[in-house]
Amino acid sequence: MIQQTSVLISDSSRMHCDLWQKAFFSVRERFNVVAAASTTVELLSAMHENQPQVAIISSDLEDGPRSGSRMLPELCRTFPDTKIILLMAGGDPEVVVDAFRFGAVGVFDRNSPFDLLCKSIEIVSNGQIWANAGEMRAVMRGFAKAPRPPKLDPIAEGHVTRREAAVVRLAIEGLSNREIARKLTLSEHTVKNYMFRVFDKLGVSNRVELVLSCLNLEIQSREMADGDRTHATEELLLSENAEMEE
Repeated sequence: MIQQTSVLISDSSRMHCDLWQKAFFSVRERFNVVAAASTTVELLSAMHENQPQVAIISSDLEDGPRSGSRMLPELCRTFPDTKIILLMAGGDPEVVVDAFRFGAVGVFDRNSPFDLLCKSIEIVSNGQIWANAGEMRAVMRGFAKAPRPPKLDPIAEGHVTRREAAVVRLAIEGLSNREIARKLTLSEHTVKNYMFRVFDKLGVSNRVELVLSCLNLEIQSREMADGDRTHATEELLLSENAEMEE
């Protein structure tokens, strides 16, 4: 028996949501649409109530252009177990990069076939990312241009050799295999072998997943640090208030 994947769908109008639900009804043995939303309020409520395995979030909702995209940070932070695919029109590089930066695990062009959307849901529900070659290149270029590229996590670094770590550090800074080979005085073939071994050791399947995992670890570290600072500030204020009362 095929196990169903619970799916939440959102789009810019109720009619579009109804059309999506009818389309998914034809593949109901694989997917269970637990909710549909066309506004940010409906979306948040549906996420809280259903906590689906996969959520298809339209970049535009009834609230206006990019209203769905702007929900990504909050949704990914509040519902970390839900895999989010951003549904968008065209492949705007800025939207693509921001989607992955904010925690989405896939981007999907709404002009693509429905069968491909079904495949993307199955891919992300299995822990992989979904993006075409052009979108992946946009992500890599976007992160390479960042003021401070993501760094290899120390825990992950402990699972690779020193040479593999050197290759990966340059890869997540945006260098191509040829540039890495030239910089480390290696052949391109050797660099490729190093990369494939690292992917296998770290449980990722390509450079984009590697960069995203490093970025997510950095975001988590910053959030933990911010939380520690907030806690320390609260303790200091409580201490000062107690001294004043005395």
